[in-house]
Formats: sequence, C-alpha cells, structure tokens
Amino acid sequence: MIKILQGQFYCFLAIVLLVASDSVLSDNKTDQPELRDNKTDQPELRHILGWVESIRLEPWGLKMLARIDTGANTSSMSARDIHQFNKGNKDWVRFTLDFGTEKGKPNRTIEIERPILRSHKIKQHSGIPQVRLVVAMDICLANEVRNVEFNLIDRRALNYPILLGRRALAGVALVDSSRTHLSKADCGHVKKKKKKHDQPDELTIPE
Repeated sequence: MIKILQGQFYCFLAIVLLVASDSVLSDNKTDQPELRDNKTDQPELRHILGWVESIRLEPWGLKMLARIDTGANTSSMSARDIHQFNKGNKDWVRFTLDFGTEKGKPNRTIEIERPILRSHKIKQHSGIPQVRLVVAMDICLANEVRNVEFNLIDRRALNYPILLGRRALAGVALVDSSRTHLSKADCGHVKKKKKKHDQPDELTIPE
C-alpha cells in the first residue's frame, strides 16, 4: 500500500514540474518578439556622407561646399563684418558670407541678417576661449532640408565656408572619411540655363 502511495506521489510531482516548465518556456517565447520590436523602433541612418559634401543655403538655393567633421560638436559658418543690432526688441546679427561655387569661377559674397539664438564659448587650441554668436539656418543636405545651428567665425583662410558637426548629423548619416561628394543637394532646385546674351544677375538675399 505504501509503495502504491509513493508511486502516485512521484507521478503527481512529475506532472506539476512538467506544467511549470511549459509555463516558463511559453513566457520566454512571448518575450522574444517584444525584444525584436524594440530593435525596430530605433531610427535607421538614411545616408552615408563623405568628408566633403555640397549643400544649399535655403530658401535661396545657394550651393556651396561643406566640410563634414564628426570631431566637432557644433557647426560653423564663415562670417565677416559681423554687426549686432536690435530689431523688434530682439537681438539680430548682420554678417557677410563669402563662398565659392565651382573651380575656376570667382567667389560670391552675400549679406545675411538673422536673429541671434545665443552666444557660444569656444575653447581654442591656445587655451583662450572665444565667444561666437549662434544663428539658425536651413540647409539642403543629401536632398533633405534641415535646420542647423551655426556659430559665426571668419573661415576665409580655410578651404570650406561651412563646417557641419555632430549635432547636424546625429541620427541622419554616417561619414566615410575616405570619400567625398556621396550625396546631392537639389531639394527641388532646377539649374537655369543662361543664354549667351544674358547678363549675370546680382545676388540679393532677403531676410
């Protein structure tokens, strides 16, 4: 009789353990799709850029070259004759931007007015901090228009009037430092063909 009861007890214990293991396995299976879903929620980088790319300054569609620098946190725009003034009880800045278009063609010069977002302190190699004004500009990069914050500094002694840092590239692109000009900067702009008798138009920049 005792042996029969022991056999029934062991049989019942085996059934309980089997049910418990099936429950654990089913919980693990339901958790796995959730982990996969979490991975798909992460944004995917859409572009690969070289260390030099063409951009357009919007909304005017002015095409120029930019250096892509992941070592810099912020972006910079070449500016000279920087002048601060008050407009509508807000602080604005007026500056001149010099930029090249194509090799062998003369540089172009434009005057831009933008509201000042803030001032930004940059630590130079000499150790002396430099205060720069920061403005926001729309640019066309890889056929997408993005709003980028630029600190203003005279870059005429450098090769490129625009430097794009990590903040402008975050979540958008990876950089292949061995290549250049991997993207286009059209954003709907169509190049107009000039007739031989047409005179070059003067460049005017609205606010």
